[in-house]
Amino acid sequence: MLFEQLLLSGVSAHPETGRVRRNLAAILALVLLGSLAAPAAIGCSFHNVLPEPKLDGMYPGSLSVAVALRNAADKGVVDATVLDAPRNVATLFMYTMPRLREFRKVLAGSAVAAELPANFSLGYVESGLWTRYSQSAGNIEDKIHTDGPSAREAVMLTGEPVLLAILAGDRALADGLILIEGNETEKAALRAALEDTTPVMRISNR
Repeated sequence: MLFEQLLLSGVSAHPETGRVRRNLAAILALVLLGSLAAPAAIGCSFHNVLPEPKLDGMYPGSLSVAVALRNAADKGVVDATVLDAPRNVATLFMYTMPRLREFRKVLAGSAVAAELPANFSLGYVESGLWTRYSQSAGNIEDKIHTDGPSAREAVMLTGEPVLLAILAGDRALADGLILIEGNETEKAALRAALEDTTPVMRISNR
């Protein structure tokens, strides 16, 4: 999309020009996202006019994942700067979306890609952001900023710092940082895909 290209290309060799482009991108993001997002989809805290999401209401088990995530950040297991970074529309498009799409590529490159659920939703417990991944014959598409999982849809709950660690090829993550829900076949496929991930270029921290 031209919109995303504008947002992701807002860096110039000249500092002042780069700042102007980033500011314009953020304003454009606010206008377009505000006009396109469904009301239920704007409950995540990337929309900083709204309060932080209620973890208990996000999805069963989200509170325990959030506690594990905070503990891991405090101990240096995951990047605390990512967990504590401001969440707003510009951040969503400049940092979070590219990471979620990089994860799609990692999943598609897995040896078990064709065994993944036809649809599953990834939820960030720290922000309430949901992304749906759809798989057909090993090809995977993403839809970022959804209303949440559909009924009987497989779910993966985690946090952005954990996804960043996965993209960096770090498999030595603490227990409780990823919660997978679904039937046994779906859970096994998602676990296998995570175990099969290969290191990719680390996406810059905020």
